[in-house]
Amino acid sequence: MTNNLLNLNKAGEVADFSWLVNLENIFKKKFKLKKQISIALVSDQQIKELNRVYRKKNKITDVLSFNMDSAYVLGEVLICPSQARRQAKEKSHTYKAELQLLTIHGILHLLGYDHEKSITEEKKQQNAEQKILAQLNK
Repeated sequence: MTNNLLNLNKAGEVADFSWLVNLENIFKKKFKLKKQISIALVSDQQIKELNRVYRKKNKITDVLSFNMDSAYVLGEVLICPSQARRQAKEKSHTYKAELQLLTIHGILHLLGYDHEKSITEEKKQQNAEQKILAQLNK
């Protein structure tokens, strides 16, 4: 993970990630996480293309995770800020809350959680997300 307070991608998208240091500490403690995680902000077009190529779904998605075969890096979480904004509005919560949820969701995928396997796995991932969110925002 990174200690950056602000992340600016090539498209000029800005998001406040000042909470990321606290999230990093939660994951280190809860999962004994020692590897780094890359987090990138990508455009609608970029995430749609990646979703099409890697998941065979030709649509915009909110977050994608890619594990890496590295001794130092667990993987990369790609977040689409414009989709996050749309979802935050639909759910009537803040952009920050949506970014937190998507980041946690993506990292849990890197750690082996997969809500698409079964209802049981979906509930397991959702419970983990809610516990981590509660701890992050206490």
